[in-house]
Amino acid sequence: MANAERERTDEALDWVRRLHDPSFTDWASHAAWLEADPRNLAAFDEASALIAEATEGLAPPQPYAVSPVPTNDNGVEPRNVSRRWSRWGAGLGMAVAAGVAAIVTVPALLPGGAQPYLVQTAAGEHRSITLDGTTIALNGDSRLRLDRHDRRVAVLEQGEAFFSVRHDAAHPFAVQAGGATFQDVGTAFDVTHRAGVTRVAVREGAVLYDPGGAAVRLDAGKAARIADDSATVETIDSAAVGGWRSGRLLYRDAPLSDVAQDVARSIGEPIAVDPALAQNRFSGVVMIDADRPLMFRRMAAVMGIDIRHAPQGWRMVMPSR
Repeated sequence: MANAERERTDEALDWVRRLHDPSFTDWASHAAWLEADPRNLAAFDEASALIAEATEGLAPPQPYAVSPVPTNDNGVEPRNVSRRWSRWGAGLGMAVAAGVAAIVTVPALLPGGAQPYLVQTAAGEHRSITLDGTTIALNGDSRLRLDRHDRRVAVLEQGEAFFSVRHDAAHPFAVQAGGATFQDVGTAFDVTHRAGVTRVAVREGAVLYDPGGAAVRLDAGKAARIADDSATVETIDSAAVGGWRSGRLLYRDAPLSDVAQDVARSIGEPIAVDPALAQNRFSGVVMIDADRPLMFRRMAAVMGIDIRHAPQGWRMVMPSR
């Protein structure tokens, strides 16, 4: 074995060892290593298989949790946390295909001179919009309402959008989603709205949540989850915000139901989750792969579940043991 390949193998084995440590948090570095060279992914898969074979039968299987279970920022023990990474890397460009979305315009002027129009994407489609220097990337299965008269406001009615804002202190850009309002302070941020829950994550600069009320400032590396008129703020990896644009989905203690929705939005295929699994938690990164069966086999392995092809899409189920 050449020295370079020996070093690659050693690095892969070291990553496998580190990722099974419950205290591991350096997700961004691991993703960067996987993406640096396609051979890294192959080496990591081989190292994972070797260690799995070597340790089989040494301890009872723990498909849904790794002990000791880490706590979240509030000191609460999350349920069913997997600290391992799903690792897909090849063909990211093939997996993130830009789609042509439908645009519905309303030409009639409404009171106040408003000229609203709707931008929609189907599942698996991406679209980019530019408004006076502000760029909006719209994820699949999303719906965004804009106004030709006021180009400094956007309403995310469904799905996910990443905003890279050209800041104008006199006319700040505002995003509304699910009753929540976010105002830029010179920033790049991601907003998700689904099933009554809204989440904003800040990549650069800062965002004001509820600018007309509590005016909570969220700086880069912060995210807020808003549900039932209450907001929870957490610390995140800012470099991972908006990673879906390049086929990378990063999670920290997320329910599998959310993961399934995100992956379905990215690939354009429905993913159902058995009720018994819906609230199981997952921490790690999912890299979208054009080879769907291989991608789902790897997802199933690292999440400790089964993912089966169904008549309509895919389904996450309890493992058959």
